[in-house]
Amino acid sequence: MSENKKLSLTAQQPDIACSKIYSFIGLARKAGAVSPGEALAEQAVKRERAYLVLLAQDASENTKKKIRTALYKTDIPLLEFGNKADLGRMLGKTFFSVIAVTDKGFAERIMELIKQNCNNSVHGGGIFE
Repeated sequence: MSENKKLSLTAQQPDIACSKIYSFIGLARKAGAVSPGEALAEQAVKRERAYLVLLAQDASENTKKKIRTALYKTDIPLLEFGNKADLGRMLGKTFFSVIAVTDKGFAERIMELIKQNCNNSVHGGGIFE
């Protein structure tokens, strides 16, 4: 049975460090390495093209449940990061609750940036199965 790691980070107002992360997510979008939105992210997970899933902290419980169900028994990490409005702004829309990163290099760098720069308030953690 595979394990899914879940990390929840508080980033309600993007500070300078978290702004770097949002900018990097925008860069990944321009490179075509992001599947934004619930349906596209879920599809990327099911087709095994996702290397990381970012879920907005203010996403609906229904959305969180759908994404966690799609990630069940996969090795794809799930990070709760930021809010819908900021994720959407980086992707050129009003808001997005969930995005899947489909490039391994971008996924690793985004995880690294989040852990380095927004690690002041980590809760949840542990293993998600």
